[in-house]
Amino acid sequence: MAPDMREKRIIHTSVIGILTNIVLAIFKTVVGLLSHSIAIVLDAVNNLSDALSSVITVIGTKLAGKPADKKHPYGHGRVEYISSAIISIIVSYAGITAFVKSVRSIITPDVPEYSTVTLVIVAIAVLVKIVLGSYVKRVGREVNSDSLQNSGQDALQDALISAATLVAAILFLAFGLSLEAWLGLVISLVIIKSGIDMIRVSASKLIGERVGSELSKAVKKTICETEGVIGAYDLILNSYGPDRWLGSVHIEVPDIWTADKIDTVSREIAYRVAEKNHVIMAAIGIYSQNSTDDAVKEIRTKITETVMAEKYILQMHGFYCDPVKKIIRFDLVIDFLAPDRQALWRAICEKIQKLYPEYRVEIQPDEDFSD
Repeated sequence: MAPDMREKRIIHTSVIGILTNIVLAIFKTVVGLLSHSIAIVLDAVNNLSDALSSVITVIGTKLAGKPADKKHPYGHGRVEYISSAIISIIVSYAGITAFVKSVRSIITPDVPEYSTVTLVIVAIAVLVKIVLGSYVKRVGREVNSDSLQNSGQDALQDALISAATLVAAILFLAFGLSLEAWLGLVISLVIIKSGIDMIRVSASKLIGERVGSELSKAVKKTICETEGVIGAYDLILNSYGPDRWLGSVHIEVPDIWTADKIDTVSREIAYRVAEKNHVIMAAIGIYSQNSTDDAVKEIRTKITETVMAEKYILQMHGFYCDPVKKIIRFDLVIDFLAPDRQALWRAICEKIQKLYPEYRVEIQPDEDFSD
């Protein structure tokens, strides 16, 4: 989806959420005050926080859409992660406020006064929230917007909470059981948990997450489909906002290729990855593979079998053997789950050195950046 179309959909969806939540908040506030229902009043407050969240989503989307400049050459896409974090804090604050009010209501309770109109309005609010939440969350997934997905999930939770409020009202009318304050307490805890979960997700993205397996494998597949490329390794993808990726990779090619050939293939790869996977390849490094010496190929096979037999070794690549200078070099990807990655690397270095004592063995440990 084009960036301008994505921005329009996010803003349009957010505006619908703002208007809907404001209307619901007004109705719930009036009903809650007239019926002395703390749960309904808290639900109204939650609707206002949802409306504010949608406003922040709009602002964040507009700021994230600003073009790159000298100070921010990678664009402003990460503003969306910041807006998502702010929404998470607002939700958490709303939950804490609701918790305090609920505790006070338990200590000094008010007797609720429900009517048929009250119950009908709450029931309508439940249906509206289900429709709104499902719609916002679906659009959020389609445009890859964490802020919208958070808002949609929050709306669906609100529907559940409102339904519980409705049940409490029915219980009061039928059996005289006043569970308002306790229900408000439960609602506040649900809101707080939701806010904490949102903060955790936002913080993780701001720190920098591992790229999804689907995207990394798709990019490598595109690269390896290029004629002459033997393999693609060390793929690093940095996110500068939703659907904004900047990457680097090493490709393995025959050692007989000329600089002109490598340059041509590198440009072709960059173009194809940008067109097919929407990733900008900022750098393409080169691993040369021995392609003419059969003795070297046998060395490679033996070393590969030895190394890959070790537990926690995910990959071996970039192998090159210089029989004249007596140098063997390759890279290792060691699993993060290895108890002592440094010790494992040293042990493999020693093992390969013993196999080929006449060679200088250079083994580079690589990070497990992508699948």
